[in-house]
Amino acid sequence: MLKSKGRFAVLLSIAWALCGAGPALAQTSSSSSSSSSATEQHNLAELRDTVVNLIQALVDRGVITREQAEAMIRDAKAKAEAEVAANEAREKAQAEADKGAVRVPYVPQIVKDEISKQVAAEIAPTVKQDVTAAVTSPETMHSVLPEWLWLMNWTGDVRLRGEADLYGRDNPPFTYLDFNEVNAAGGIVPAGAKAYLDTTEDVDRLRVRVRFGFDTELGDGWSTGVRLATGSGGEIFVSTNQTLGTYGEGYQMALDQGYLRWTGTTSTNRQSLSFTGGRIGNPWLSTNMEWYNDLTFEGVLADYRINLSDDNVHPDNLFATAGAFPLQNVNSSLISSSQNKWLVGYQLGADFNSENDSRLRLAAAYYDYLHITGERNAPDSTLYNYTAPLLVQKGNTMFDISDQPGNPDVNLFALAAHYRIVDLIAMGDWHAFDRYSVSLTANAVRNIGYSWEQILAETGSYVAPRINGYEADLGFGTLSTHERGSWRAWIGYRYLQRDAVLDAFNDEDWHYGGTDMKGYQVMFDWVFNRYVLLHIRYMAANAIDGPPLNIDVLQLDVNTAF
Repeated sequence: MLKSKGRFAVLLSIAWALCGAGPALAQTSSSSSSSSSATEQHNLAELRDTVVNLIQALVDRGVITREQAEAMIRDAKAKAEAEVAANEAREKAQAEADKGAVRVPYVPQIVKDEISKQVAAEIAPTVKQDVTAAVTSPETMHSVLPEWLWLMNWTGDVRLRGEADLYGRDNPPFTYLDFNEVNAAGGIVPAGAKAYLDTTEDVDRLRVRVRFGFDTELGDGWSTGVRLATGSGGEIFVSTNQTLGTYGEGYQMALDQGYLRWTGTTSTNRQSLSFTGGRIGNPWLSTNMEWYNDLTFEGVLADYRINLSDDNVHPDNLFATAGAFPLQNVNSSLISSSQNKWLVGYQLGADFNSENDSRLRLAAAYYDYLHITGERNAPDSTLYNYTAPLLVQKGNTMFDISDQPGNPDVNLFALAAHYRIVDLIAMGDWHAFDRYSVSLTANAVRNIGYSWEQILAETGSYVAPRINGYEADLGFGTLSTHERGSWRAWIGYRYLQRDAVLDAFNDEDWHYGGTDMKGYQVMFDWVFNRYVLLHIRYMAANAIDGPPLNIDVLQLDVNTAF
């Protein structure tokens, strides 16, 4: 009986709690659905009356006492009131959390798509018009972009090259000294096997060139430019190529260009005068027979141009260029700074342009290298070691300036000749057909500073003058140079004697660099698009005067520019 009473008490407590919570539950439900409120209130009233009658019947049958029944009803009411209070607290907290919230009804996807189409149709023309106006209007661009950004013009290029250097079977080994290695080691014997250039073993390699920089217009004729470029070892003085195959090592980057320039023009723009200082690109009208196409110059430059015609679109310009470029500063208290090594250059030329974009350029230049010739040391002295060059390729006449009687294994090689170069060049591009053009380049050089008497006095040996060089290239291809499928092909011949130019700065590809070479080349360009170009170049050359040195070079380049 006690267990039965306990079960009845639990059931009655639950029933009474439901009945007591009924008004609150009905009120909550009413706030969300007023149409069912009256029905719920009627059902809860019936349930409460049933529970009261059931409790009264249990008291009458003696199952529970009246005191027990009243105690159960009080407990049920207390629980119901606690539940109502808890519900009210939760509703209040939720109301505070939802304050200010925006209720978004569900929108079907088909309706969303239709709204998107309508909005795009209405605002797209306006947006396009605004963007076009911003791009074509400098004033608008300047107003929306930071000042430093619209002042700058960014440029860059990446070239991937596959190269094969092929040596002739008749080339004798251990014949041509590698003067860079010998001078770095202090002599032929200390340099060991590195003392000689490779003349027999073919070389295949992948190379990459990366350049990135910007030009900045500063106003009132002032501008500046900066460019970084790859390069490995000593090649940074001549080339920016980086040979692949250096896993675990980062590529070297160097400041390839960094300059400040001022340019003044007349009111008609027919005359201009500019001054440039720093590290700059090649300022001369030239081929790479004398200046390699990756070479940069350090120093100061002045350039004057005058347009002889009234047409600024197709001008006929006369120009004069002069520059002074330090090659090496002598840091010694025993040597005067007047012995610093310099290059000074002067060029006069003309640039004629026709209405069909045909072009003819002519120029004559004079380049004078100051204090680059070696001087022999006194016995056991190293005073004139600075006269040895920092970098050579191969071909120029060299002699040993060291004099160490007690150590015959010491060698230090320097240039034997003076170099004062006269350079004549003509470049023409004739648009003779509707879709095609013919190009011709002719270049001749002569070292008028060479003196066999001076070399005899300095070295004790007679060296016959070999001081002339010439080159000719003939090209044919499409007029367009940027459209897909555009192409151009060239064939050329070069004859460059031993001391015609300084070998340190000329083409490092043909005959694997330097002078004392003769041979031909074939080139072909194919345009993928305005940013990507395929370039193929094959060069075959042999030595003119020295021992046989046949070197063929095949290059396959993919050039990109932006």
